[in-house]
Formats: sequence, structure tokens, C-alpha cells
Amino acid sequence: MTRTSGRRSHTHVAQLVAAGCLVLRDGPRGREVLLVHARGATFRQPRFGIPKGLVESRESLAEAAQRETEEETGLRVRIRGDLGSVRQKSGKLVHGFLASVAPESEAAIDERGRCRHGDGENDVCGFYPLDQAREMMIEAQRVFLDRLPELTAE
Repeated sequence: MTRTSGRRSHTHVAQLVAAGCLVLRDGPRGREVLLVHARGATFRQPRFGIPKGLVESRESLAEAAQRETEEETGLRVRIRGDLGSVRQKSGKLVHGFLASVAPESEAAIDERGRCRHGDGENDVCGFYPLDQAREMMIEAQRVFLDRLPELTAE
């Protein structure tokens, strides 16, 4: 709230909230995570991330995460756990969910672990070994990997 000439002026700042899925699979290179790279973004710094997007009105975080993952990658996923939220440098709040590929979407992944039906927003969509993925990911989203042992311990 700011004061201007004795009147009160309220400034509302809409918070950007996105939701996405950290999709894991047991691939040919061991445990792998699905990452996307936004079309036109640099490859010089870590710019890969989980498939995610803004939450629409009347949509839960989990619904948004599943919808955005399918839109960006062509893969249907099943949510396995909640990874909490992180704030990116841009100020965007990203809520992550642990997920696995739904059986009906397995055929939409090629032999190299790439998505066959990704959208035009991303120029790369594929699975990477966990250790390699960490180095490629946006720094704020690496926290989702740090939270994995709690959810995957049997």
C-alpha cells in the first residue's frame, strides 16, 4: 500500500504460480528424469527444467501439473507424491509433483528417451540420468531432486 496526496492506493501484485511434474523412470541408463528445454533459451547455462505451466482458475495444483506435462511432452503421467514448492529467480513459484509415465504413454518415448509428441514450446524433451539432469537443471528446480529420497524410500 502506498500513500499519494492523502489517499490510499492499493497495489496488487499477482503471484505467478506454476505446477509441474518431476517424471521418473527406470531407463536403459538407470534412474532417469524427464526434462524440457524452452525453445529459444540459451544452452550455455542450466536451462532445462521439469515440464510445468501456470495454474488455471478452478484447477488444482496436481491437475495443472498433469495437464501441463501432457501438453508439453505428449505424455500422460500418474502423480506419486508432492515435492513442495520452490521460487525461481524470476519470482515464479513452482510446485512440483513426483510422477511416473502412465502405461498408455510408454510408446510415446523413443529408444533414446525422447518424447515423440512434444509441443512447440520446447526444443528438447527427453529423459536424462539423475546425475546428468542435476547439472542441466535450473538451479531452483534442483531442490526437487534433493527431496526425492524421502518419497522414493521403500
